[in-house]
Amino acid sequence: FSTVQVSMFTCFRFMLGDFGTRGGKNLVVALSEHYGFWFNGVFGIWMIVVIFGVFNIISAIFVDATITGLKHNEVKKKYVEQYEKQFVREKLTVLMERIRILYEASGINSRDFNMMRPAFSGP
Repeated sequence: FSTVQVSMFTCFRFMLGDFGTRGGKNLVVALSEHYGFWFNGVFGIWMIVVIFGVFNIISAIFVDATITGLKHNEVKKKYVEQYEKQFVREKLTVLMERIRILYEASGINSRDFNMMRPAFSGP
């Protein structure tokens, strides 16, 4: 490693899985031959941490964001359904009132009209 920048770039390439030199020689093999057991142990642990640890955390973040979004949509859908029920109930009440006014204007008995009312007035 001639400079700090070259060392940092080489470490970055290591993290991405590029273990080759400019000449095409594999750095893992060269470092393993030179440092032996210590390099092999550190390299093995590092790859396990990166592959299983970091990628698992990234996957968990995506899953959490998806589940949170779905929960938000469920709540929103529930409010829409409640509003829709309320809206339909109010419109039916207005309609029944208009029908009652027409019945009264035509002279039909209001008792017959009141028998139909419980079917439209919800809880």
